Amino acid sequence: MNNTNVFTKTLFLLIVTGLCVFFYPDNTDAISTRSMGFDMKPVEIKADISEINLREAYLIVGENKIFLIEFKVGSEQYRTAFVNQRGNTSYINSLRPSLWLGKTVLVRGFKLPNGDIIAGAIKKIPSGRR
Repeated sequence: MNNTNVFTKTLFLLIVTGLCVFFYPDNTDAISTRSMGFDMKPVEIKADISEINLREAYLIVGENKIFLIEFKVGSEQYRTAFVNQRGNTSYINSLRPSLWLGKTVLVRGFKLPNGDIIAGAIKKIPSGRR
């Protein structure tokens, strides 16, 4: 591992730790009790894709609106992975909707406190229909 990569990861860890300390809820009456919440619950959905909207970065899977992510923090890339039945992975920028629309998938992601669902991985699975 090169020095730049170690420095970047260390800096990112320090920033995240600093934010956690800064937003740690204080139970004293003199300070506001408002805190920043990161209550994300893991979620899995197995259903068919009925709509793909890459422009607004979402899918409709089993009547749930699933948001796709793609962002970069430092040198780390975070994005929704689309995995086909052979194990090959593609991402939003190279996804071919015609190959995924109507297919049964397993969505793994997180449900945010406001009810939105963000996808980490979407895997195509056999539908079981013949």
